[in-house]
Amino acid sequence: MFHSLILALSCLLVAAQEPSGAKLVVPFDFESRFDDGAYGQTLGDMLWTKIKREGRFVLPESMQDVRDWCERTKTRPNPETSLEAMKKIVVDEQAGDIGVWGKIERVQGFDTDVYDLWITVADFSARPIRVLYKKQVRTKTVSEIPHIYIKEALDALYGRSSAPAAPAVVDPAVAVRWKGGPNLVKGDFETGRGHPDGWDPLPAGVFWLAAAKVKGVKGSGSRVLRFTFGEEVAGTTGVLYYSDDFPLQPGATYRFQCRWKSTGSAAKVFIKCYDEIPAGIKEGLARREVYRSQQNLSGSPGVWNVQTEDFTPAHPRFTPRWGRVMLYGYWPAGTVEWDDVMVKLVKPAPAGSTPATKSSAPPAHER
Repeated sequence: MFHSLILALSCLLVAAQEPSGAKLVVPFDFESRFDDGAYGQTLGDMLWTKIKREGRFVLPESMQDVRDWCERTKTRPNPETSLEAMKKIVVDEQAGDIGVWGKIERVQGFDTDVYDLWITVADFSARPIRVLYKKQVRTKTVSEIPHIYIKEALDALYGRSSAPAAPAVVDPAVAVRWKGGPNLVKGDFETGRGHPDGWDPLPAGVFWLAAAKVKGVKGSGSRVLRFTFGEEVAGTTGVLYYSDDFPLQPGATYRFQCRWKSTGSAAKVFIKCYDEIPAGIKEGLARREVYRSQQNLSGSPGVWNVQTEDFTPAHPRFTPRWGRVMLYGYWPAGTVEWDDVMVKLVKPAPAGSTPATKSSAPPAHER
């Protein structure tokens, strides 16, 4: 009870700094049993950040405050939690008005990231309780979650048009380019001497090793990359590994895909994109990162997962001309394996875009 009072007072203190009449929204981490809550926390943080950025509502001081309360009380809101139970949690325990909660689970038996998703947004200050948004859906790609369903939930919260968005127009040429276009990185790890062709020399913690062909995975080869790291590395720098450069067409859309497997260690992919920028009279031009696609990988431990995500390198002042893939593993300690890394152009740049500059002797990277 004491901790609940502290959280409520914290929320009221924040509310006192906001315009009179602003409602307090309490986002909760989504339940995600498939990864012990990791992706559920990502969705909780995403909601808190987006509402904070847009304004108009009051929020708890941080998601950690809500998280700590849930941990102390062993409370895990999910789709089975009744509205009356949620009202007690939001109103009585946290002095809130509106709650946002849900669940995300990965669906087994698919080669790609397919998820079952539940989201509810309810206003408990209304009489009767007003459900602003409620959705249960099976996604086809992980990118649908933030770009479609989290967006829909926030639109409902802010009272924007609730009309369903028009279905995305599927460009058949995208599927053709993805299936038959050239891979811009050498991501099968099948050739090389000392280290895989198309990648940096092997750093500490990265091993290039033979592995049995993965049954049922078309094109799976016999070699993979493995990151192996202990707690002292997992909790500090983590382990990272870069591909060689590949040229970019400014304004074009690319698709990244890889297979990955982890003992439980977290994994990310960064596609870093560069331009040549004057570094000084003596230094001349140097490459500097001007765009980054950060992809937080989510999947079940101990099995091969597939990550697929599109990105369009862009910058208001500079022109992303080269890209490189950075694979990254970190806390907790363990191993992460990688294979079949691909980057393909799936949608050319609009007419009039600046062509990429070719360089036979590129300057050093900024890492």
